[in-house]
This record gives sequence, structure tokens and C-alpha cells, in this order.
Amino acid sequence: MISLCEVRESLTLGEIRFDMPREMTVSEGISSLRSVRKFKSDPIPEDKLRIILESASKAASGSNTQPWEFVVVRDAEMKARLKEPMLRTWLERLAGGSGMSQRMRDVYDDATEMLRNTETVPVIIYCCVDLDRVGKSEEVRYASIYPAVQNLMLAAHGLGLATCLTVHGSTLTRGELEVKKLLGIPEHVKIACLVYLGYPAVRLGRPKRKPIEKFTHYDHW
Repeated sequence: MISLCEVRESLTLGEIRFDMPREMTVSEGISSLRSVRKFKSDPIPEDKLRIILESASKAASGSNTQPWEFVVVRDAEMKARLKEPMLRTWLERLAGGSGMSQRMRDVYDDATEMLRNTETVPVIIYCCVDLDRVGKSEEVRYASIYPAVQNLMLAAHGLGLATCLTVHGSTLTRGELEVKKLLGIPEHVKIACLVYLGYPAVRLGRPKRKPIEKFTHYDHW
């Protein structure tokens, strides 16, 4: 059985090694990973943050271009400035929606609350793609960044941290130009998504997922 702590042994950063719970296997980590939108204000230790980023860097990418760039934001004032364009464009999008189910309204309410509290979240990581390294094809672009993002989230989960992946600030209609200007991100770098990161303020059960029989096709549809 492969465990997250066994994966740790092959991933080191200087003298730092993964400190994963020994009882959590890779499969268990994948099965129990879920989005959390309420975080404690406790700071994240530097060694844990470096382990998380190191894990992200081990992901596969097209032709091994490793086109990822991560902008780690910990400064509360900067987070507050970033919140403004992201929250404004998010509320504009919500205002244009209609016919939403109660479940989706609840999800969006939680998402709005998290966004309003952006500056209190310990760390926000903007996950970006260097287009000069990977090209401008959307298929290759996102295929070369999201494996790294998943690694990042799984490593955080194994260290007892929680994450929430969002796309605020990642497109023109989500405030990307303002966000990039605030962070000094160059024109040839594209924001793919961002990850809220911190210790969970709530404990949630395992996420509900459909059985694989609902979406798996062998040899043909």
C-alpha cells in the first residue's frame, strides 16, 4: 500500500521532508480532499508552505515545460486590495444570474462570504502559466497547470491544511487585468486559478461523488 508518507521520502527540499499523517494513504487523501471556505487566521509555517509548493512542482506538464508560476500572497493589505476587483466582478456576475437552485444559492453564498473575507485567509496562491513556455493553446495551457494545482492541494491536505480552488481574477470578466497589475504579473503570464489556503475552521465529511459506473465507458460510449 502506498502512503503519503512514503511519497514524502522521495520528495525533499534541502533538509525538509514531508510530514504526512502515517495513517493517510494516497487513495485516502484523494478520497477525502474537499473544498473548505472557512479558515482559521493561524499563519502557515514556512516549511509547510515550501513543502506544498515543492509538491506542486513535481507535477507532469506538456513536454516537461514546467510552465507554472506561483504568486504567494500573505500580506493582508495586498489581499484586501486584490479582493476589490474580484468581489466586484463576482457580484456583477451573480446579479446577472436567475433561476438558481437553492443548493447553488447556498454554494454561492458560501463563496461570496469567503471572498469578502479574503484578507483574513492566511495564504492565497495565484497559480499562473507562462505562455512563452507552454504556448497559447488553451488545451495545453490548462493541461500543464492543473496537475500541479492538484498536487498542491493534496500536499496541503496531507499536512492538515485546507484549500479552496477558485477562478476569481483569472479572466477579463473576473478582474484579471487589475489583479495582474496589483501583483506585477507580466503580460505573457496567464492566471489560471487561485487557491485559498489555511487551517480549516470547520470539519467537513468526505465529499459526495457519483459511482464510476455513472460516467465510465469502455471501448466505446
